[in-house]
Amino acid sequence: MTNDPKKRTFCTQGYKAFLHKEYPRAGFLFGQALFLDPMDSHAKIGLLLSDIALDFPKEAHSFYELYQSLLDSQPRRYKLSIQHQILDLIASFDDSLSKMAQVFSAENQLKAESLEGILYADFKAMCVGRDFKEVFEDLMFSTKVIFDKKEDFYEFLESLVENGFYEMSISYIENMRELLWYDERVSAILQKALELEKQAAK
Repeated sequence: MTNDPKKRTFCTQGYKAFLHKEYPRAGFLFGQALFLDPMDSHAKIGLLLSDIALDFPKEAHSFYELYQSLLDSQPRRYKLSIQHQILDLIASFDDSLSKMAQVFSAENQLKAESLEGILYADFKAMCVGRDFKEVFEDLMFSTKVIFDKKEDFYEFLESLVENGFYEMSISYIENMRELLWYDERVSAILQKALELEKQAAK
């Protein structure tokens, strides 16, 4: 199966898609190549690079350029050794990312504890299988919700408005108005909260 022309075609098309920044398509094509030959290191490298490129395109293309440079500069008999080196580098990169994620997670948890609060991710976990309104009412007077991503704050504000906490959402925004004054998405949420609050008062 190692010389299967279909597999070579999938790999060729996969790397073309990768270079055109069509990462999901590239991943699919490399997956097809690996289905035909699970031991193909060339396809495996392509699949891993396509996956990395979804979050770290610059780094993924740097790996690709290094890989191609080594293949072009070394005799063909070293191809397998080069592929193993690249796979080791990618594994090391993934391991570093995993360690960084653990450090950030621990740091955020410590920050939440020092502020006597709860991380939004933990708050969301508490909402699984329970009503948002119920969970929030249990915590609103005793615990602060802490955010480490802006997208989470947007989601939280929208959930407050959807569940009738109009005054609370307005209060959150006003308390952070210096940071959010020119934020179009927050302005839209604020406008919606004000309109619904006015309707509820009628």
